[in-house]
Amino acid sequence: MQSHVPCPEFESVEYDMRPWLLIVISGFTLAFSAPSGAADNISGGPFKPDEHTVALYHFDEGTGNEARDACGDPEITLRAHKQALWGERHGFGATAKFVRTSDDANILIGPINNDKLELRTCLGSFTVEAWVRYTGVFRQDWGNTYGNICGTDEEGFSLPHGKRSGWNFSLHNWQKKDRLVPSGRLLASGSAFPYYGKGTTIQKLAISDRNWHHVAWQFRDADQTHFLFLDGKLFWKWAVPRPRRMERCDIPFQVGGFLHSQDPPFQISKGNFEGEIDELRISKIMRYPVADRLSIIESKLPVAGLQVPYSAELAVDAAVGVITWQVVGGRLPAGLMLDRATGVLHGTTTGPTGSRDFRIAATDSAGNKDEQTFTIQVRGGRILSASLPSAFVGLMYRQTLQTEHMGAAVRWQILSGALPAGITLDAATGKLQGIPRAISTTPLRIQARDARGQTDHVDLALKVVPGTLRRISPDKHTVALWDWQGPSGKLIPDLMGDETLTLTWVNMTGDQRQPRTGWGLYPNLIGGGENGFVGPQHSNKIDLRTCTDAWTVEAWVKRGGRFSHYSKNMGGRHFDFGHICGTYDNSKRGVWELYLSDHDSPDGSMAPGVHFLGTDPDQALMDLHPWKRRQGIVGAAADAGIRDTEWHHVAWQFSYQNNQHQLFLDGKLIWQMKTPDGRKLVNNRKHDAQFSIGSRLTGYARYGGGFNWLGRGNFFGQIGEIRISNVRRY
Repeated sequence: MQSHVPCPEFESVEYDMRPWLLIVISGFTLAFSAPSGAADNISGGPFKPDEHTVALYHFDEGTGNEARDACGDPEITLRAHKQALWGERHGFGATAKFVRTSDDANILIGPINNDKLELRTCLGSFTVEAWVRYTGVFRQDWGNTYGNICGTDEEGFSLPHGKRSGWNFSLHNWQKKDRLVPSGRLLASGSAFPYYGKGTTIQKLAISDRNWHHVAWQFRDADQTHFLFLDGKLFWKWAVPRPRRMERCDIPFQVGGFLHSQDPPFQISKGNFEGEIDELRISKIMRYPVADRLSIIESKLPVAGLQVPYSAELAVDAAVGVITWQVVGGRLPAGLMLDRATGVLHGTTTGPTGSRDFRIAATDSAGNKDEQTFTIQVRGGRILSASLPSAFVGLMYRQTLQTEHMGAAVRWQILSGALPAGITLDAATGKLQGIPRAISTTPLRIQARDARGQTDHVDLALKVVPGTLRRISPDKHTVALWDWQGPSGKLIPDLMGDETLTLTWVNMTGDQRQPRTGWGLYPNLIGGGENGFVGPQHSNKIDLRTCTDAWTVEAWVKRGGRFSHYSKNMGGRHFDFGHICGTYDNSKRGVWELYLSDHDSPDGSMAPGVHFLGTDPDQALMDLHPWKRRQGIVGAAADAGIRDTEWHHVAWQFSYQNNQHQLFLDGKLIWQMKTPDGRKLVNNRKHDAQFSIGSRLTGYARYGGGFNWLGRGNFFGQIGEIRISNVRRY
């Protein structure tokens, strides 16, 4: 037998289970060629609470339906969904046992939105770890395996009213092989799934048996990096694309699986753990070394503000004794210095602005040395506010301008233009406030100056729109209205009470709504066809057939910025076309579509437009858009486009009496035209297309089928109230 690092657990069972022991020890021979100390941390039996422990579950109760925190916090006691199951592990006591059942009966549930279990007390780093024994069938979920260990991300399977966020620690196999690896997911920043093709594989390790294994997931804020361990050995790491945020998610902490909703029924049991879990621990430090020699952490240094105090601390892995720091190449920005004993860069930058590269060396007491090149960007103070939300006639307006890297006592001044009547600018706070009296669009040049004399200016436009647009409400002319409020973000009822018009969220995830201050919750769409809402087929209301004299289709929209999907730059693509609502889909069936597009735009802005298919059987598509049919533009073309990422009201009207289409932006007529191409609009088209919001469909999509994955037509941003009326409203 090969030599190995002793493990008391395995040695204690050697005499009773020698054949099993030989297999495990062999596995550990590979696993424990790890960085020094990693094996020792997991081989000494049950974990003991220390000053770094956030939560620890031994699962030693062995009876009843509760599992208590070993640190003594009663607020994070776990309770079985229905009936807890218990196993036994020699040398460790009882274990939590899980069986993939149709009702998730033995899953353990903790509190909702607890700071400890949401990792909000782990400020600089964290470790989530457990001992696991998987006993299920490999590749049991549609050709793969996904077993939840713990977390507050429920993978979209539970709680339709919950906002999907939080985190998740699991075993998975997305390569459809008979082996499992641990994985982590921070919904607000990125996923640590080794089989996704991201990150760096240190060495190939996986679980392919039904023995006990230690799994650990570490995250370090300094360089935003995930580290995954199997049996004490680092096998994978990845730096996430966005800084982590641990937001309120309203999903309970779950161990051993997910609380599945009954919709859709075929998802029941997917993602539940099969086997046993023991010694589940959350720590506010990284427990296991991620380097086998002295290594400076490759952190991205924060931007330095010109003439603003600065401080940033460097750190290392695998240090022996005391660290000495030194600048060995290049120069620090003027005004900054490096503390040789602490590794803290500090001071007040004096200029010039721009990027400065320099090389720093760290040496430990054993003489080990590492060098790393860092960059600090020095920026002058600047105004962050790039646009202003619209104000409403007769309603209070409040908006505070924001700066970055400016010193204290910032003073604000309007250099050119005049604020709308009723609105003032507080020179000391940068607050715009007041009640505007009339519709207007006001260009402004605003300056900020700090006490050190730094100045910056920005060109903004403050638009005042009709107060009647503030809230879209139901009345006798309303055919359908969705306002997105209420307890569920997955089932959105029509406020007129027609149950056949209820919208269904097509993705399996939970509530994707985000707040708009002072308004409520509205869907947040990421530009992917897996995100959107669907309604009925064959609806006279949705097909506008009940609008016998005229109609108005209107919505509030907020376009996204640089187009991305799950933090990826989509090959240079930008958001240029977004389906707001309608029955027109990628198969070119249906009847109509209200959209935003920058196609043929004179300045890159996006304008509302309409696609329409009229009479049966077939009719060429009508594309009604200010820049496709410029002869219909009313006023200046510049007034037809959306150039910012603020909320805007868009509306499309049609009158049978004069056969005229009209488009409105923020209550202002921007385009009108009679039905073009010599056609008479008769909406009696027969089709099988489904009403959708936020994404074009490729077929019937209720409960997640047939959506338009990353295809043209997916909206990127937010959509607010949508109303269909049987009159011209504007």
